[in-house]
Amino acid sequence: MMKVLLVDDEQFIRQGLRMLVDWEEYGCQVTAEAENGVDAIRILEEGGIDLAFVDIKMPGMTGLELIAYARQNISQQIRFVILTGYAEFGYARQAMQMQVLDYMLKPVQEKELVAILKKISQDYQRDKKERQEKYDFHITQILMGRFSEENLVQVRRWLTPQESWKYVSFEFDKGQEGFSQLGRGQRMEQQKALRQYLRSLLGNAFCHVVPLIEAKEEIFGTGLLLAPCLYQDTGMGEEAYLEYLQKRANQHFQYRIQVYVGQAGSLEQLPKSVASIQVARCLHGLAREEGQVMDYEKFRDRKPSFGVREESVGQLLDAIENNQKDKIGQSANAVFAQIRASDMNMEMVNASIYHILYRLMEMVQEFDDETNQQEILAYIGKESFNKLVLSGSAEEIMGFFSDYAGYLAQVRSQEARNVLDRVDDYVQEHYREKLSLKSLGEKFYVNNVYLGQLYKKRHGMVFRDYLNQLRLEKAQELLAGTDMRIYAIAEEVGFGKVEYFINKFVQQNNMTPNQYRIHKKAGRGSQG
Repeated sequence: MMKVLLVDDEQFIRQGLRMLVDWEEYGCQVTAEAENGVDAIRILEEGGIDLAFVDIKMPGMTGLELIAYARQNISQQIRFVILTGYAEFGYARQAMQMQVLDYMLKPVQEKELVAILKKISQDYQRDKKERQEKYDFHITQILMGRFSEENLVQVRRWLTPQESWKYVSFEFDKGQEGFSQLGRGQRMEQQKALRQYLRSLLGNAFCHVVPLIEAKEEIFGTGLLLAPCLYQDTGMGEEAYLEYLQKRANQHFQYRIQVYVGQAGSLEQLPKSVASIQVARCLHGLAREEGQVMDYEKFRDRKPSFGVREESVGQLLDAIENNQKDKIGQSANAVFAQIRASDMNMEMVNASIYHILYRLMEMVQEFDDETNQQEILAYIGKESFNKLVLSGSAEEIMGFFSDYAGYLAQVRSQEARNVLDRVDDYVQEHYREKLSLKSLGEKFYVNNVYLGQLYKKRHGMVFRDYLNQLRLEKAQELLAGTDMRIYAIAEEVGFGKVEYFINKFVQQNNMTPNQYRIHKKAGRGSQG
């Protein structure tokens, strides 16, 4: 809603304007009145006014003098509309030169006022969106640690100066069944709705609601810049205020929302606050506590103790080695329980998990001397720690252990090694379709990581490159033997986008598909 100020020395004119239309229907709310320029300046200096209707001729200070003062000393963003009689029409022209939006002749007519409000409302919404996008860009640069002095200057124009800032992440709990079953588009809609809802709760402080800074695709939510100015006049402390916002959001949305609070610091230190969210999320997931506001500050003073017994690690590794699904879950839970009970800090949690992962890497070497240790280490690091531990989900970590047990079982199985012939035959026949190691692994009951290693051993390249090479070979046959259009050939051999097809073709052949076709036809002509 645009906040509107009516300025006129005649009360009946101000009352008439109030009653003439339904202001809220046009996105406006008349929040203040003034009978002279001095009172109007006081109201404008208090802030919050977006649009002012100003009479030109008033005692003490004219409307033009008021507008000039406001432009120079208060804000360039306030919109002004002049109220004038026929006798002051020349003043109206002067006002238009001062970037006044419009002027209205007294007595004001309903139709004329409606037309002006519609136009101003459209312009306001467009400008608001543009300004919000610019603000989002500048604050995102700060949160991601890529900011310049200009980013800081622009953001400070929006925010009340504060010594202490925290980045807070409001996230839909991805572990709940209903939310996890939504498509990505639906989850994005929920994310957008959450951001809009928090802005509505914060009112004039809506700029504290910022984009979610999180590289993990499965996390959806919105960010909040927490500072004392948000809650100091509410009678609530920081934690109570966040619990209030969380409760309101959980009541409003169908899906449960978890709140994580980063470490405190200056505006320039917000990137560290963003990074500390991962610590809060991880330890919260291992603790399996639901509903609470999880603050990094609660974890930062934990002791650097090593609280996981080697006996428990051995039991977990034994269950993985023997592919015992039930025992894997029980052993993993025992390890997580020791982490929770030990009061370990994040560094020691990392050390405990990495210790287990290193043992897993050693384990596969015992079964297959040809296994590339660096590949396994990369797989373990990428799939388990970066994607699972920092996501804060004990269930996902146990899922990884279970998948890895299946991988080990197939490394030991000669039958799994022989499956590559059947997979190769299938790929040769279905290369046009959308294929991946994951889909092939599910079809032929073989671990996708192990299947990828088998492909690299046999063909000397990763599966994606092998599939692209096969498709390009089929494309060459069609280019040389048919008159099919380039885009049709790209689609026929399984490339989704013609630009991607052309790029890959040039990389392999040092010429475009069309040049290749001309070259082949010229070769056939010279032979004839």
